Amino acid sequence: KNARLLVNAWGMQRDPDVWERPLEFDPDRFVGSTVDVRGTDFEVIPFGAGRRICAGVAMGIRMVQLMLASLIHSFEWSLPEGQLPQNLDMAEAYGLTLQKAVPLLAVPAARLPHHLYN
Repeated sequence: KNARLLVNAWGMQRDPDVWERPLEFDPDRFVGSTVDVRGTDFEVIPFGAGRRICAGVAMGIRMVQLMLASLIHSFEWSLPEGQLPQNLDMAEAYGLTLQKAVPLLAVPAARLPHHLYN
């Protein structure tokens, strides 16, 4: 009674019984996957689950998709001169959210002439 229960989402998302090579960055593992980030599959629960699931989950997913699509559409992305993709540090920093230990530096260049964005 009056106890607090915390879900170890960090541990669940790195469980080798659920994920093959859980500590490797491999976005392709989700291609063709049926895992749902909206709280029905407990391997990945970025929005919580059950009665306490985030009320803004649908809007949050749509906003991230819209923002990412806008950035991809509007810019040509490259690494700084001399930086090779195979030399990127993909280590993660410990925390409540997933973040890179060493931030990614990407160089955007507008795809279209400036006057078309106004």
